Amino acid sequence: MNDKIPCAECGKPISSISAGKRNGLCLTCAIKREEKVPCAECGKPTSARLAGKRDGLCLQCRAKRNPFFVLYSSLIDRACSPDGFRTLSEPEQAYYALTLFQNEVNNGGFHQFFFNSSGSYYDSIETGLVSFDEPQLLELLHQAKQIVFPDIDVPADIETRRKLLPYVDPASDRPQWATQLDHLDRRFYSTPDTLTAKLQTFARQRGLVLGETIGEEAS
Repeated sequence: MNDKIPCAECGKPISSISAGKRNGLCLTCAIKREEKVPCAECGKPTSARLAGKRDGLCLQCRAKRNPFFVLYSSLIDRACSPDGFRTLSEPEQAYYALTLFQNEVNNGGFHQFFFNSSGSYYDSIETGLVSFDEPQLLELLHQAKQIVFPDIDVPADIETRRKLLPYVDPASDRPQWATQLDHLDRRFYSTPDTLTAKLQTFARQRGLVLGETIGEEAS
C-alpha cells in the first residue's frame, strides 16, 4: 500500500500522515506559509518560529556555530551515497541513525519515520537505544513497529516497506492504527530528551567533533 497523497498546494506526493499534521501541505509548502523574520546575522528571511529557537538566526548561521549540526550534515551527505551507511564507522553509524530517528519522529511522527529512508536503519536504531540506555524511546519504537509491522521484521528495503505500510484514506474515517500511532507520537514528544546530550558526549569522546557545543540539537 502506498501512503502518498498530493500536497494541497504544489501537488508533490507526500505521506498522508504528515499531510494531516500540516493542513494537507508538504514540508516545503508549510514552511513557505510560515511568518518570516530577518536573520539577526545575515538578514535572510527565516521562519519566525524557528528563529525563536535559534537566537534569531537562520539555519545556516546557526549551523556555523554548532559543531554537531556540521557533523550530522556531513554524515547525511556520506550516508546518502551508494552503500554510504556501510562506509561510516560504527560511532558515525550510531550517531547518524539515532539523530535521524529523533529528527524524523519529531518532524512527522512514527509513520514518517517508517515511510522515509530512516526506517531502513531500524535495527541500528534499536541497538543504539539499548546502548545509550533509552528504555522509554525503545519501548515507543517497539510499540510503533508492532502497529505497522506486527508479524514481520521491518523491511530494510524502502520500496518494500512502503508497499507494506498501512495508509490513511482521506475519504474514510481515521483507522484505529493511525490513532494508536498518534498516541505514541504524543508520548514521544512529551518524553524528556536525554538522548541528545548523550549523543553529544559520545561524539566528543569518539573524536567525531572538536570543541564545545552551544547546546542545540543537531537537527
